[in-house]
Amino acid sequence: MPLGKSSKLLIRADLNVPIKNGKILDNFRIKKTLSNINHFKKYSKNITFISHLGRPKGKDEDLSLKHLISEMSDIAGQEVHFINDCINLDPKLFEDEAKIFLLENLRFYEGEEQNNLDFAKNLSNPFDTFILDAFGAAHRSHASIVSMGKFLDSYQGPLMQKEVDNLQYLLSETKSPYTVILGGAKISEKLNLVNNLLPKVDNLILGGGMCFTFLKALGLNIGSSLLEENFISTASNLINSKYGKKIILPIDFATTKDISSNLRIEKDIQDFDFDDIGVDIGKKTVERFKQTINISKTIFWNGPMGIFENSNFEFGTKEITKLVSNSDSYTVVGGGDSVSAINKFSTLDKFNHVSTGGGASIEFLEGKILPGVNIYKPLII
Repeated sequence: MPLGKSSKLLIRADLNVPIKNGKILDNFRIKKTLSNINHFKKYSKNITFISHLGRPKGKDEDLSLKHLISEMSDIAGQEVHFINDCINLDPKLFEDEAKIFLLENLRFYEGEEQNNLDFAKNLSNPFDTFILDAFGAAHRSHASIVSMGKFLDSYQGPLMQKEVDNLQYLLSETKSPYTVILGGAKISEKLNLVNNLLPKVDNLILGGGMCFTFLKALGLNIGSSLLEENFISTASNLINSKYGKKIILPIDFATTKDISSNLRIEKDIQDFDFDDIGVDIGKKTVERFKQTINISKTIFWNGPMGIFENSNFEFGTKEITKLVSNSDSYTVVGGGDSVSAINKFSTLDKFNHVSTGGGASIEFLEGKILPGVNIYKPLII
């Protein structure tokens, strides 16, 4: 549905960016948020953004959205005005033409996470139109996500719609061979995702710390590598299920005795000593994964292959990033660590879709119904 003429537009954005000592470490979500700003300017005399940042306990200056103002202004190409509150606002503040505003962190107020209707009403009071464009928070039943439609003419925004379309594609309409690449530390955190996607995919490539629980389930010596003992039987059941042949595991690793030593020794999994720690996939594994990636028509990638933040252990993640970047398949990436890897080793524009969703994208692909998805009419731009 097209956006009608508005005088005071309120946009629930996802500006939950990594920040340290007031410095933004990754502006990906800010760029995404402002990517449609010129379109919105055609319909509203001014635009106001709201968002959360982190998980504050009360008002925490380190998590104030004021730290985003300079970066937002640079990206928007005009000054973004910060208002250090988000409720009890004077409507006269929003009378000026062609201004962009940013309100204070929604989670400074208990009413946000409690989905308090009085909070939502107070928040909506100065505005006439609302756009929910924060897919990264769509799995939360918070006031700014699910209750604004009770008080304002409300829409599901273009960023939200793009997320839903691309993630739904991964669940139902993919071209085969369809390959999912999962990394990261723990299988327990992605078990529901594996259970939902495994019947749908042709290949499931596992790397990162999570793969060691599967290797242990195969009876292999994994040394002192990361292991979730409570999930060994679960991993074994998956391997021995009717879908088990789809699972592709590493065959060699970069190992170390002490992560802080930065010493890298490549070993086949069969040659692990009791005190070896696997910290990255090895060259043989990259070649093994390459064979599958290169014939794939659809790829979903979530999670690094090792401790890529350390240059001594970045090889596997770097090579997988390159392979997926240069693939001719339809590529979707989810997860903050994967985005960080792309920013380090490639460019975001080499992928068909890079999700801002984090936990929301995982829950969507697990098959869950997210509270904030499809509750408002879609916005056509």
